[in-house]
Amino acid sequence: MGNQSVLCQVCQGVLPASGKESYTPLRGRLIVTNGYCAGGCAERRAEAAEQTQQMARPEPMARQDGPPRQQAVSASGRPGAAPLRVVR
Repeated sequence: MGNQSVLCQVCQGVLPASGKESYTPLRGRLIVTNGYCAGGCAERRAEAAEQTQQMARPEPMARQDGPPRQQAVSASGRPGAAPLRVVR
C-alpha cells in the first residue's frame, strides 16, 4: 500500500478506509502527520481558482477628461456631502 492510494490528491489528507483491515501503522502515521481529508476538496479548489481568475481580470477604467477631482466628505465621513467650513 503506497502513500498515494490513501492520500487525497488535493489536500493530501488521509482518505476514509474501506474497512478495519486498512488501518495499519503507516496509515496511523499519515493520519497524525497529514490529518483526515474533510471531503469536497475538488469543489473548494475549483471555487478558489474561479475567485483567483476574477481577481486577476482587470476592470475597464472609466475615462476621465482632465485632472482627477476630489470628492467632498462631510464631518460624518460620508462622501458627496457638503465639505466642512471652518469659521473663526
